[in-house]
Amino acid sequence: MGSITLFTTSEYEPQAFDAVLFRDDLVVCVRADEESVRLVPIDKVNHVDGDAEHVLVDTELPESFYGGAEYGFAAVEQFPALQAHLEDLRGEEY
Repeated sequence: MGSITLFTTSEYEPQAFDAVLFRDDLVVCVRADEESVRLVPIDKVNHVDGDAEHVLVDTELPESFYGGAEYGFAAVEQFPALQAHLEDLRGEEY
């Protein structure tokens, strides 16, 4: 659990999540095993740490995945619906 780490201005210890999605002024943090969502204003985020393999952009994050995002980090193997979406996108590549 929690391969992506979020550092905020109001917490001493970093928090681990399976997905961290960036929108205009909000960060959506998801823990897959608990099916919990945490919303953090972007101005309260100091840093997000995640592997490059977890970076997703624009169309890779559908609206059906917690409202979508402009970009984010996600441990895709934790989210079967997201995994299926990415496989569909790969099938559309020319």
